[in-house]
Amino acid sequence: MASSNYTVEDLIPRIQQNIDSMEYPMAYAFCNKALELEPQNPDLLEVTGQVEMELEKFAEARQHMLNAIQQKPDSGYSKYMYLGQLSIEKEAIEAFEKGVNIMVDERRKLANDSEEARDLSSKIASALCSMTEIYLTDCCFEPEAEQKCEEYLLQAQQTDPENSEVYQLLASVRLSQARNEDAQAALQKSMELWVNKEHGDPAIPIYDSRLALVRLLLELNMHEHAFTVLEGLQKENDQVVDLWYLYGWTYFCLGEVESRPADERQGHWEDARDCLETAVKLYQVIGSDDEAMLEHAHELITTINQVVPPSAPEEEEIGGDGEVDFDDDDDDDAMEM
Repeated sequence: MASSNYTVEDLIPRIQQNIDSMEYPMAYAFCNKALELEPQNPDLLEVTGQVEMELEKFAEARQHMLNAIQQKPDSGYSKYMYLGQLSIEKEAIEAFEKGVNIMVDERRKLANDSEEARDLSSKIASALCSMTEIYLTDCCFEPEAEQKCEEYLLQAQQTDPENSEVYQLLASVRLSQARNEDAQAALQKSMELWVNKEHGDPAIPIYDSRLALVRLLLELNMHEHAFTVLEGLQKENDQVVDLWYLYGWTYFCLGEVESRPADERQGHWEDARDCLETAVKLYQVIGSDDEAMLEHAHELITTINQVVPPSAPEEEEIGGDGEVDFDDDDDDDAMEM
C-alpha cells in the first residue's frame, strides 16, 4: 500500500506494534503521518505524546497531552496521568486529581471483585501517592501541604488497602512529622504485604522502591528489617552500587550501637567496610549518578579504618563482562548479622 493511501485505521496498529517492540522513532514517524490525516484525534494526540515521552521530547509531549485533553476532557484518565508526570507543583497535582476523579467514576460502575476494578484501585492509589509526594517535596511549604498528604493517603488506603506503596509513603509523612513510632508501624504494615511473597509476585515493590525502603528503615533504626530487604535485593541483582552501599551503611549503624559487645561491634564495622569497598569498586566499573553516595561511602570507610585498621588488601576480580565477581563467602558475609 502506498504511503499516500494510508488511513488512520492502517497506521494505529503499526504505531502500537512499534511501541510494543520499543521502536520509538518508527512509531513516531507513523504518529506524525496519522496526525497529518486527523490532527484533532484525541487518541492519536495521546499516543503521540506517549512516544514523545519515550524519545525525551517532553515539551512536545506535554502539548500533545494538553491538546488531547482539550478534545476529550471528561473521559480517558491516562492522558491526565501522563500530563501529571510532565508538569510540576500545583499543575501536576491538578492533572493527577482530574485523572483520579475519572478513575473513581469508572470504578463505581464495576463489580468490586473484578480484575478491572482492582487494577483501577491500584492506579488510583498510585496517583494519590504521586500527589502526596509533590506536597512532600515541591509544594512542602504550601499551607495546605500536611492536610493534603493526610487526605490523599487516607483515600489511597481506603481505595487499595493492600498497596504497600501507600504505607511506605505514609511512613515518610510520619517521619517528616517526627512521629517515628507511627512511621515504624507503617513500614511494618508495608512489608507485611509482600515480604513473604515468591519472587516475581506483582505485590513485591520494584527494586528502586525497596532501596528507598531500606533508607527509611535505617532512619528508624529498623536494622533487622533492612537486612531482610537487602537480602532479597541481593538475590535479585547484586550488581547495584546502592545495594552494597546500603549493606555497608546498615552494618556501620549496628557497629555504632554502644550497648553491643565490643567484638560484635568490630565485626559489624569489618563487614561494613567490605560492603562499602564493594560499592566503591562497582561504582568504578558501572558508575552511578549519586556522587554524594560515593563520597559518603569513602567517609564511612575512613571512619571505620580509624577504629578497625584494615588487613592486607585482597584483589577483587572483575569478570570479563564488567561485573564484580562475588564468591559464596562474600554473599554469606553480606547476609550474616
